[in-house]
Formats: sequence, structure tokens, C-alpha cells
Amino acid sequence: MSESQSWEPPLSIDRASVPMFPVDALPEPLRSWCIATAEATQTPVDLAALLSLAICSGAVARRFEIVGGRGWIEPVNLYVACLLEPANRKSAVFSAATKPLREIERELIERASPEIARLASDRRIREATQKAAEKKAASGCAESRDTAIALAEELAVEPVPVLPKMIVDDATAEAIEIALNAQGGRLIVAGCEGGLFDVMAGRYSSGVGNLDCFLKGHPCEDLRVERVTRGSIFVERCCLTLAYAVQPDVIRGMAAKPSFRGRGLIGRFMYAVPESLLGKRRINPEPVSERLALAYSSLVRRLSDLRGDGDEPETIRLADDADSCFLEWQAEVERMLAEDGQLEFQKDWGGKLCGLTARLAAVMHLVENNQPEPWRDPVGLGSMESAIRLGRWAIPHAEAMLALMTGHDGVADDARYLLRWVRERLLTHFSRRDAQNHGRRRFDREPERLDSALVLLVDHGWIRPVGGGVPDGPGRPPSPLFEVNPEAIRPVAVAPMARVRGVI
Repeated sequence: MSESQSWEPPLSIDRASVPMFPVDALPEPLRSWCIATAEATQTPVDLAALLSLAICSGAVARRFEIVGGRGWIEPVNLYVACLLEPANRKSAVFSAATKPLREIERELIERASPEIARLASDRRIREATQKAAEKKAASGCAESRDTAIALAEELAVEPVPVLPKMIVDDATAEAIEIALNAQGGRLIVAGCEGGLFDVMAGRYSSGVGNLDCFLKGHPCEDLRVERVTRGSIFVERCCLTLAYAVQPDVIRGMAAKPSFRGRGLIGRFMYAVPESLLGKRRINPEPVSERLALAYSSLVRRLSDLRGDGDEPETIRLADDADSCFLEWQAEVERMLAEDGQLEFQKDWGGKLCGLTARLAAVMHLVENNQPEPWRDPVGLGSMESAIRLGRWAIPHAEAMLALMTGHDGVADDARYLLRWVRERLLTHFSRRDAQNHGRRRFDREPERLDSALVLLVDHGWIRPVGGGVPDGPGRPPSPLFEVNPEAIRPVAVAPMARVRGVI
């Protein structure tokens, strides 16, 4: 073994730190509600912030759009995903964030049910009459023929009565398309189990993800679906809002899906990958006050009342100072997308960052502006500056999401696990068998994980292979032996971690 061979400074494999959501950038009452909800549930404030922003955007989606620049119109619906490990009370925050919208939906259903029942009954009667007329027409009755044709034409253009629906969870892409068609092209799809990502990856379609409604629902494009067995669907300006709180494991490995890489679906989301508070949570925290819960509920109701029934959206414009600020931000983002820029390896996501910023500015303007017709006032400088702050915050979280998606984060976790073992034992050398024995519970079922972690430690200069190896039992090849960088057991400042190259 060559003990005298020099070592280069190792590259860090520490988890990249991500900033906490800048909750002070939110307008009231969102700000106070998010802070109180995070405290009551002992969860990162990022979770409540992203979910509540999505709910507010979904409440006004398809009703409004914002002028981003010359010839540039952006809808206001959001796609958000907050990634947290199990047992982080995602369901509690999700329930609190969606509660006002579900209450509104329930009230709409109660009011509409008698009329929907009457219309449905009337339609069934006419359908039965039409079928009876067809039978008589088949026997040569001209009058019945005319009746059957008239009723068929009438029923074909008349929409089938359905109950109001504002929010759904874990539905197939086909079910979402049908709901969009029935609900006037507007729908919120939300959940805290990650079922949507399974749907997008092809759970119900032989592994081939049906992404059209998710891809078209973000820019609010027309959706046309032709199916032999279920008939055609045409949804003009279909508008989806997606709000998800999921476990990181749902995301890991998604880079292997070509449809996600090639069609840009992942780049449409605003991500949060906050640090878990497990092990540091306060016991018996103060619940959200009735005053704040009512303020948040009233806000969602006010925004929902702006939805209207018209097909033509209202356009929101930027004030002059907000427009100048936004132009500067666009130029800054463009530089980030260049070679060696911060967004060089996240071009798909980074290319949509300015559009996300415009949407956030519009949502915060509508939250803050309590006038009967808030779209008549331009978005002010304050709303735009706050939206840009959220855009800056989102960049490192998208980078963290990229590390999860490509599997780099999981390999790095395993490498950090081995490095902690090396430091605790003050090891200067170890064999692969030693590492396997130490991490038996972690690596026995997936031995390739151990090899990937060792490769990462070698690549980052923490260990290096030593020729020969050590015997691993009769008839078995020797177990590879590794020498440990002295810096591993004498911690000092290390070089920055190499940037992750990926697909976002």
C-alpha cells in the first residue's frame, strides 16, 4: 500500500442547503395563516405556503391572465409540489389548505343538486322517448322517425347535467379529461400521496404516461381527445392547477421516464424540498386561531367568487415600475440560462421561471387587492418584487429536486452514511466486506447501492482503491480494499460539490 501518495482536497458530499420559504413576501392574510399553520403542525412553512398559493391560484384559474410582455400572455394557474419524508404531517397541512375550497364545493353541490336531479330526470325521459321513437320508426312510422331525429339532435348539443366539482385527487388522466370537459375547462388536482405522478408515469396505461391533459392544462391550451370507445372530448382553454405534497421516493428515479425528459412536464412545477423537522418538533404547539382560519377561508371564498361563468378571461397588466422590474429579472434569468450560469443544467425548468414569476405576481395581486374588480388595477411594484423573491427562492429547491430525480441524492445519502462510519471508527483503511457488514440492513437487499456509494466516495476523493484486496472466504475473489483520505478523519473545509447535471 502506498501511504505516501498525496491526496487532493475532497469534494463535499454534504446535502446542499436550501433556503426557507420567504414567508414575509406573502401578502396578508396568507402570511399569517402560513406561519400559524406551520407552527401548529410543526412543519416547514414551505409546505403551507406552496399549497395555499396553489389553492388561491386554482380559485381564480381560467378567469384571469397576466400580460408578461409584448405578445406574451400568461395564465395564473400553478403547478406545485412539496417534497417531505413520511411522518411530516403533510396530510394535516394539506387538509387545512384545501378545506375552504372543499367547503365551497360542498355548498355548490347542495344548491345545485335539486336542479341537476330535475335536468337528469328530464334527459332520461327524453332519451327513453327517443329510443321508443326509433323502434317505431324502424317499422315505417314517419312521424316517429321525425321525433327520434329531433330528439337526437336536441340531446347531442345539450350538455349532460353534472354536479359541480372544483377539486379531485388521484384520478386517471382520462377521468381528469372528462372532469375538465364537464366543469367548463377548470379543475384543481391535489393530493398528498403522489398518485398523480404514478398516473403521469403510466400506472393505468401499460407504462406509457398519458400526459396531454397535464401538458396542455398548464398553459391553458385547447384539449382534443379522440377515443374509439368513449367518444371525443374537446375542452377549450383547459386549465389545471396541481397541488401536491409527496414523499421524495415518489420523485426518485423519474429521470428514467423519457416522456418526463422529452416533453417538459417536470419543468412546469414549482418545487419545495425543505428540511424535515422530525426530531426537532415542539410538543403540543399552539393551534391556528379561529380568526386566522376564518381569514384564510374568507380569502379563498372571495377569490372563488371572482371565477365568473364567462369564457373570456380578464387581463391583468403590470404597472410601469413593476414592468421595468420584471424586465430586469428576465434579463437576469437569461444570463443564468447561459453556459456556466446557475440554470445551465436546468434549462427546461429555468426557461419557465419568468412565466412562473408572472403567475405568482398576479396571484399575490389578486390576494392583496380587495376591490370588487381587482383586475382593473395593475400589478404594483411590491407584488412583482415579492414574486421575484419567490422565484429566487425556488431555484435551489429545483436543484435539490433535480438531485432527487436523478438518484444523485440517494447515492449521496448512502455515501454520507459510510463516511460517518469511517469518521466514528477513525478508519484509515477498510474493505468492501467491512462496509457491507456495517451497513447490512441498508445494503443487503440492494448491494449495488453500496457499490454506487463507494464509487461516489472515490470520485469525490474521500477514499481510493488499494491493489490486492483482502480474502473474502475460500473460493471467493478478494474483497476490494480502500484507503481513506486523512481529511475524512480530520475534518477541514472541503471543495464545493460538483454541480449536478440533469434533465430539468
